[in-house]
Amino acid sequence: MNTEATIKPAEDFVHRLVNDAENIARNDPAKAMAAALGIGMFLHIVPTRFLVASVTAVTLTVLRPALLTLGVVKAFELCSANPETPAPVNPQISVL
Repeated sequence: MNTEATIKPAEDFVHRLVNDAENIARNDPAKAMAAALGIGMFLHIVPTRFLVASVTAVTLTVLRPALLTLGVVKAFELCSANPETPAPVNPQISVL
């Protein structure tokens, strides 16, 4: 499988976003300038501390259940492992 030929979904999304922004800027420059001015004013008015606190709160709120879910999935995988597969033997432990 050629990994260079496959485009990751995030990269594809970014490429589409950039292409759409370029098309809007070329087709309607006044609208693009108004949008850029609006976004700039919003970022200037809203304190950075508020943005960082909001992102951190959302991340930490989502992180705990996500880690719990991943732990439960891993425990399920370990419990439902194929019993026919022999357990790995540690050569340092002698069996009596």
